[in-house]
Amino acid sequence: MPKISIYEQIIHDQVVAARAQALRVLYQVLADPDIIKRTYQHNLYPDIIVLDNKNNVLYLEEVATETSITEHERNRLWLGYTKLGYPFNLIVPKAKIAGAEKLIESLNVNKLYYYVLNHIDIKFRHVMI
Repeated sequence: MPKISIYEQIIHDQVVAARAQALRVLYQVLADPDIIKRTYQHNLYPDIIVLDNKNNVLYLEEVATETSITEHERNRLWLGYTKLGYPFNLIVPKAKIAGAEKLIESLNVNKLYYYVLNHIDIKFRHVMI
């Protein structure tokens, strides 16, 4: 696991919270790491699990940081998420889109999103892959 700074961990947590809040308008969302670790199987803990109203998993999402767009993270986490049988979405910083696209070329990633932080909020955009 890449060593990330406290600042980067705070950004990560803010992005996860903002994404979960946006998704909760339409879905049930598990985004608390403790809840996910207690309820999710396979020893993989994505940042976000999106459920329908019958608690069926619709898709998984992982928020990457500036330092976690690496081949190691691809093999350690992303590859495993794609094999769980649910659509897997990856969310990366805007500056890391090209690196992420290269790393996910051979993976079955459902959607790639990027995020942009500004002083007011966090914006998410879909990247066509």
